[in-house]
Amino acid sequence: MISTQQEFLADGFGQQFPWVDLANSEQWDGFGRLTDHLSNPQWLALFLRHWDIRPRSTRALSAKGIAQLRSLLRSIAEKLAAGRNLDSRDLDAINSALDVPVRQEIERSGGHLHKRLVPLRSDWPWVRAQIAASLADMLAGHRHDRLKTCANPGCRWVFYDLTKGNTRRWCDDRRCGNRDRVRRARAAVRHQPKA
Repeated sequence: MISTQQEFLADGFGQQFPWVDLANSEQWDGFGRLTDHLSNPQWLALFLRHWDIRPRSTRALSAKGIAQLRSLLRSIAEKLAAGRNLDSRDLDAINSALDVPVRQEIERSGGHLHKRLVPLRSDWPWVRAQIAASLADMLAGHRHDRLKTCANPGCRWVFYDLTKGNTRRWCDDRRCGNRDRVRRARAAVRHQPKA
């Protein structure tokens, strides 16, 4: 069970986008065992703190609502990783998650003035919108061709490939990559003709 920021980062979270972390919060270990991090309030608090999403109260967060958003994000990740386009239903679902009342505000920071959007209420719909906005930013930046899911069928971790040639196949080369190489080597030995 993840209970510290160090464990959160060591387990692969907090590396790329908030929406990717939420999609991966239903985590398979590569051997078919599932950990649902949403059932751990400490994980959710670490997630929100890491991505600087500060609702007034985490008690108002709906486990059902966040699980539904996770399901949407996972579905979108798998479509994009497979090279398919999002359809109008996907875009409608993203837009629905983004729809929260906000006001514009100007603030001074470091001697400069900045305009920002401020939610009217920092509640669950706002948290959902913040997470969905990280997906929308990635999509609007036309960077979704680097989105992948781990090639290990027992894992399927969503990740953003930052390699120069966009050739990464596994979430972690040492963990899932090694497992795949060992599996293929054992299969090759089994299929060799006996002398």
